[in-house]
Amino acid sequence: MNTPNNGGEPPNLEHALEDLKTAEHDLALAHEAEHRAEDEIRKAEHEIEDALAHRETEIIVNSRPREIPGKVAGFEQVVQLAFPGGAADQNTVYSMTYRHAAAHPHAGELGPGGKVEVKNGTVFNVTRTVRS
Repeated sequence: MNTPNNGGEPPNLEHALEDLKTAEHDLALAHEAEHRAEDEIRKAEHEIEDALAHRETEIIVNSRPREIPGKVAGFEQVVQLAFPGGAADQNTVYSMTYRHAAAHPHAGELGPGGKVEVKNGTVFNVTRTVRS
Protein backbone atom coordinates (compact mmCIF):
# COMPACT_ATOMS: atom_id res chain seq x y z
CA MET A 1 0.00 0.00 0.00
CA ASN A 2 1.40 3.37 -1.01
CA THR A 3 1.28 6.15 1.52
CA PRO A 4 0.83 9.60 0.07
CA ASN A 5 3.77 11.96 0.48
CA ASN A 6 3.59 15.77 0.18
CA GLY A 7 0.98 16.57 -2.41
CA GLY A 8 -0.41 13.04 -2.51
CA GLU A 9 2.37 11.60 -4.74
CA PRO A 10 4.10 8.33 -3.82
CA PRO A 11 7.71 8.64 -2.61
CA ASN A 12 10.36 8.48 -5.32
CA LEU A 13 12.38 5.35 -4.41
CA GLU A 14 15.15 6.13 -6.89
CA HIS A 15 15.59 9.62 -5.46
CA ALA A 16 15.66 8.26 -1.89
CA LEU A 17 18.27 5.62 -2.82
CA GLU A 18 20.43 8.27 -4.50
CA ASP A 19 20.19 10.47 -1.39
CA LEU A 20 21.23 7.48 0.75
CA LYS A 21 24.20 6.75 -1.53
CA THR A 22 25.30 10.41 -1.38
CA ALA A 23 24.98 10.47 2.41
CA GLU A 24 27.04 7.25 2.76
CA HIS A 25 29.74 8.72 0.50
CA ASP A 26 29.81 11.96 2.52
CA LEU A 27 30.08 9.93 5.74
CA ALA A 28 33.02 7.92 4.36
CA LEU A 29 34.80 11.17 3.42
CA ALA A 30 34.13 12.56 6.90
CA HIS A 31 35.65 9.44 8.51
CA GLU A 32 38.76 9.77 6.34
CA ALA A 33 39.09 13.44 7.27
CA GLU A 34 38.64 12.57 10.96
CA HIS A 35 41.45 9.97 10.80
CA ARG A 36 43.77 12.45 9.04
CA ALA A 37 43.01 15.08 11.67
CA GLU A 38 43.69 12.60 14.50
CA ASP A 39 47.05 11.69 12.91
CA GLU A 40 47.93 15.38 12.58
CA ILE A 41 47.01 15.99 16.23
CA ARG A 42 49.20 13.08 17.39
CA LYS A 43 52.11 14.38 15.28
CA ALA A 44 51.70 17.91 16.66
CA GLU A 45 51.55 16.61 20.25
CA HIS A 46 54.83 14.72 19.73
CA GLU A 47 56.45 17.81 18.22
CA ILE A 48 55.32 19.90 21.21
CA GLU A 49 56.65 17.30 23.66
CA ASP A 50 60.00 17.22 21.84
CA ALA A 51 60.22 21.01 21.84
CA LEU A 52 59.39 21.23 25.55
CA ALA A 53 61.88 18.50 26.41
CA HIS A 54 64.73 20.72 25.24
CA ARG A 55 63.75 23.68 27.39
CA GLU A 56 65.32 24.54 30.70
CA THR A 57 63.71 23.25 33.88
CA GLU A 58 64.17 25.02 37.21
CA ILE A 59 64.88 22.65 40.07
CA ILE A 60 65.81 23.35 43.68
CA VAL A 61 69.10 21.85 44.87
CA ASN A 62 69.92 22.22 48.57
CA SER A 63 67.50 25.17 48.80
CA ARG A 64 69.01 26.97 45.78
CA PRO A 65 67.26 27.33 42.43
CA ARG A 66 69.18 25.79 39.52
CA GLU A 67 68.36 25.30 35.85
CA ILE A 68 68.98 22.14 33.88
CA PRO A 69 68.41 21.41 30.20
CA GLY A 70 65.41 19.21 29.53
CA LYS A 71 63.13 17.32 31.87
CA VAL A 72 65.45 14.62 33.26
CA ALA A 73 67.97 15.08 36.07
CA GLY A 74 70.78 12.63 36.69
CA PHE A 75 72.44 11.87 40.02
CA GLU A 76 75.90 13.08 38.96
CA GLN A 77 74.44 16.23 37.37
CA VAL A 78 72.60 17.18 40.58
CA VAL A 79 75.70 16.42 42.71
CA GLN A 80 77.68 18.89 40.58
CA LEU A 81 74.95 21.50 41.08
CA ALA A 82 74.99 20.90 44.83
CA PHE A 83 78.79 20.88 45.17
CA PRO A 84 80.26 22.69 42.13
CA GLY A 85 83.80 21.65 41.39
CA GLY A 86 83.71 19.01 44.10
CA ALA A 87 86.31 16.43 43.19
CA ALA A 88 85.05 12.90 42.99
CA ASP A 89 87.19 10.64 45.15
CA GLN A 90 86.77 7.31 46.82
CA ASN A 91 86.46 8.85 50.28
CA THR A 92 83.43 10.99 49.43
CA VAL A 93 79.93 9.54 49.37
CA TYR A 94 76.88 11.48 48.19
CA SER A 95 73.29 10.69 49.07
CA MET A 96 70.26 12.31 47.51
CA THR A 97 66.54 12.58 48.02
CA TYR A 98 63.99 14.28 45.78
CA ARG A 99 60.37 15.34 45.99
CA HIS A 100 57.75 17.01 43.75
CA ALA A 101 59.12 15.16 40.70
CA ALA A 102 57.18 14.60 37.50
CA ALA A 103 58.06 10.90 37.71
CA HIS A 104 56.17 8.31 39.71
CA PRO A 105 56.86 8.07 42.56
CA HIS A 106 56.97 11.83 43.07
CA ALA A 107 59.48 11.46 45.90
CA GLY A 108 62.30 9.10 46.73
CA GLU A 109 66.02 8.51 46.80
CA LEU A 110 68.36 8.68 43.84
CA GLY A 111 71.63 6.79 43.68
CA PRO A 112 74.70 6.94 41.44
CA GLY A 113 73.77 6.53 37.80
CA GLY A 114 70.11 7.19 38.57
CA LYS A 115 67.87 9.59 36.71
CA VAL A 116 64.47 11.07 37.47
CA GLU A 117 61.94 12.99 35.37
CA VAL A 118 61.57 16.47 36.85
CA LYS A 119 59.34 19.50 36.54
CA ASN A 120 59.75 23.11 37.60
CA GLY A 121 60.08 23.12 41.37
CA THR A 122 61.37 19.58 41.88
CA VAL A 123 63.42 19.64 45.10
CA PHE A 124 66.70 17.77 45.65
CA ASN A 125 68.56 17.45 48.93
CA VAL A 126 72.15 16.28 48.50
CA THR A 127 74.46 15.43 51.38
CA ARG A 128 78.17 14.74 51.22
CA THR A 129 79.87 12.41 53.65
CA VAL A 130 83.64 11.99 53.86
CA ARG A 131 84.78 8.59 55.02
CA SER A 132 87.75 8.58 57.33
